[in-house]
Amino acid sequence: MSKRVILNLPKHRNPEPNRTASAPYNFVPLPEIVVTAVNSADELPDHDRYHHNKYTGYFDVTLTTRSPLYIRCPFTLEEFLRQEQGEDERRYTSFRQQAKNTPHFFYTRDPGQPVIPGSSLRGMLRSLLEIVSYGKVQWVTEKQLFFRTVDNTAVGQYYRSRMTGKIEAGFLRRTARGYVIKVCQIARVHRDRLNGRLYIGQGPNQTPRWNGEPPHQWARVWVTLSNNGKFVKELSYTERSGWQEGVLVITGDVPRKKKEFVFLWPDVNSEEIHVPEKLLERFHDDDQITQWQERAFPKDEPDKNCRERNGMLRKNPPDPGDPVFFLREDGKLTFLGRAQMFRLPYVNSPLMLVPEELRRPEDIDYAEALFGFARTREELEDMKRRRVIQKIPKQGDKKRAYASRVFVTDAVLVEDQTDIWLSDRPVVPKILASPKPTAFQHYLVQPSSEKSELKHYDSKTPEETVIRGHKRYWLQGERTVEDIIETNEVSNNSTQHTQFKLIKPGVRFKFRIYFENLSKRELGAICWVLHPLGDPVKEYCHQLGMGKHLGMGAVKLEATLYLTDRNMRYSSLFDGDNWQTGISGSGQALSDRATLEQLTRDFEKHVLDVLNPNKPCTHLYELKRIAMLLKMMEWPGYPPVPDGPRFLVHENRPNTRYMRIQRENEYRHRPVLPDPSAFGCLTGDAEPTPSVTSSESSLNLEEGKEVILEPHASAEWRKQIEKWLQN
Repeated sequence: MSKRVILNLPKHRNPEPNRTASAPYNFVPLPEIVVTAVNSADELPDHDRYHHNKYTGYFDVTLTTRSPLYIRCPFTLEEFLRQEQGEDERRYTSFRQQAKNTPHFFYTRDPGQPVIPGSSLRGMLRSLLEIVSYGKVQWVTEKQLFFRTVDNTAVGQYYRSRMTGKIEAGFLRRTARGYVIKVCQIARVHRDRLNGRLYIGQGPNQTPRWNGEPPHQWARVWVTLSNNGKFVKELSYTERSGWQEGVLVITGDVPRKKKEFVFLWPDVNSEEIHVPEKLLERFHDDDQITQWQERAFPKDEPDKNCRERNGMLRKNPPDPGDPVFFLREDGKLTFLGRAQMFRLPYVNSPLMLVPEELRRPEDIDYAEALFGFARTREELEDMKRRRVIQKIPKQGDKKRAYASRVFVTDAVLVEDQTDIWLSDRPVVPKILASPKPTAFQHYLVQPSSEKSELKHYDSKTPEETVIRGHKRYWLQGERTVEDIIETNEVSNNSTQHTQFKLIKPGVRFKFRIYFENLSKRELGAICWVLHPLGDPVKEYCHQLGMGKHLGMGAVKLEATLYLTDRNMRYSSLFDGDNWQTGISGSGQALSDRATLEQLTRDFEKHVLDVLNPNKPCTHLYELKRIAMLLKMMEWPGYPPVPDGPRFLVHENRPNTRYMRIQRENEYRHRPVLPDPSAFGCLTGDAEPTPSVTSSESSLNLEEGKEVILEPHASAEWRKQIEKWLQN
C-alpha cells in the first residue's frame, strides 16, 4: 500500500430552519482519501490476453423509467449542414421553427423507436462509481469565478478590502505589442450638469444611450475641475479653449445614484500597462459578460460591427480607446471592468478548493482502472516534477494511458411496448434559473451559517473550507406533464426555452455491459453501482438525461450477471445446435440481496479497510458519506412544494424547489444549503479514522500506514509530512 493521507476536512454544519436554503440539488461530500484500485499502473492487466485469475463476461440490464425521460437527439446531417452554411441562423428562424426539428428523443434509425445511447449510460455509471469507491475528484473547473458584493458578509468585506480606494482608470487600446491600458485621470460629474436623458428602457434593464443629442455614452466633453481634481465644475459638449477634453462614461443605473464619470484624455507620457491576452479572454468569458453588458454594449455601437459580439470590447478601438476601470495588486494588473465596482475574479479557482491529495494523477482509482484514462501533458509534467516518474512515458505505457475494460451498449426498447410517449406533442419545459457555483453558500462547506462567517472561494483551504463535493439532483417521485411544462407564455423568439419529446414512466429498455479481466473487487464495484446496496426496505434509482431539476430522468436498473468460461468458449465452436459462448447457467440476479452481498463483499471490504471507520462496519452504507449518496437515490424521493417555504416544517425537511428572485429575493440573505442528512435518518454515520495521528512532537510513520493531516497543522509540520511522502 502506498503512503497516502487521510484528510480531516472541514465539516459542513446544517443551518437553522430560518437560514436554510432550498434547491433541487445537493452534494455528496468529498472523500477523505482516494482509494486506489491498484498501487501502480503496472499492476493493471494487459489487454492482449485473458487472465485466468480475472473475470470476463457481461451484465444483461433492464432499465425501467420511473419519471419522464428525455435525451436529446443531435442534428441530422442535413440539419447540421444547413446550420453550418448559415441557413438556420436564429435571427431568420423563429423559436418554434427551430425547436420543431430537434425535440426528438435520441434515435439511430426510426424516430418512433427511441434509444438510450451507451455513452449516456456509461457516464451515469462512472460518475456513481467515482463517488461510492472514494475516487478522485478531478472534474472541477480551473477557471476563477467572479464576484461583486458590498453586503455585510465576509465576502462583502473581502471585496471592499480589495477594491475600495484602489481602482484606477484608463483607455484600453491595441498596439503593435498587444493591448495596453493608458492610465488617465477621472472625475465625477453630477447628473444635473449633463442636461438630458442618459438611459433607455425601464428599471434594472435600462442601458445608456449611444446616439442622438448628448448626453450619451462616450460623448466627447470639455470640462473644468474642482480644486482637488475629483469633480467636474463645468461641462460642455463643444470645445472650449483652456478646458480639458474627456469622454463621458455612463455606468449602470442604481437607486440614489447621482453622478457619472468623465475620463480625461491621457497625456502623451502617461503610463502604459500591458494587458495579458489571457486576461482579455477572461473578460470575454460568458461568466463575466452579463446580459446587461450585452444590451449596454451592442455589436454595432458606437460604430457598425466594431465588436465581435454584443458585450465584448471593441476589436480595434481608435484613440484614445475603450474607457475602463482596472485594479492592480502587488504591482500587477488583476482585472478590468466597465464600472468602478466591477466584477472581480477570485484568486482561487474551484479546483484549488479540492485538496491536492484527492486529485493526484498517479493515483488510479476504480473508475480509471475500469473505464480507462489518458494523462494530459500537464499531468505528466507534474508527475515528473514531483519525481513520481523519472521521464515522460512513451505511447503505449500504462502510466500514460489505459483503455477501458468495460463496454456499454445502447439501450433499446423492450419489444411489444406501444404507448411509450408522455404526450402526443413535444412539450416546452419550465426554465428555472439555477444558482451557479458563484453561490458559495451552496457550493462550499460552511462550518457556520451566520452571514458574517460564511466562507468563500478565497477563504483558507483546506483549513476553513473546501468544495461541497459531488453535485446530484433529488428524485421527486412520479412527474406529470403539468409538473414539467412551462405555464407562462413563451414568445416565438425565446432563446431560453426548448422542446422535449418525453418518454413516460414505466417504459422498459434493455442493454448490456461487457467486461474483461476484472478482479473480484472490480467486479463487485460494478455490481454495487448497478444495484446500490443500502437499506433492504428502500428502493434506489439512478438518474439519466435532461431535466433532472424538474424530477425527470429517474430510472430503475435490474441486472443479471453472466460470467464467461474462456476455456469452454474457445475449446469448441458449437454447443449443440448453438454457438459456444462459454456461458453456463441462468446467471446471477443482482436483485437477490444475498447474491449481491456475496458479489460486492470484497469491494466493500477493501474500501472499509482503507478508511478504517471509527465504528465497526461491514457495509459501505454504514458510512455517513455513502448514506448521504443513498439518501439522494431513494425512490420516490422528495418532491418540491412550489409555493411552500424554504423549510417545510410539517415534513421536517428542506424544500427541493429553486429559490425565488421575483417577488422576494430569497438569495439576498445568503441562506445555506444543508447536506442530505437534513432530509431524514441516514443508513449510517460512521466516518474514517486515521491509523496514525498527527503530532508535531514526533514522526512515527511506517511504510503502508495512513496519515491524518489536520487542517490547522503548522507549515513546518506540513513540510515534514511532504518530505516523508516524497522519500
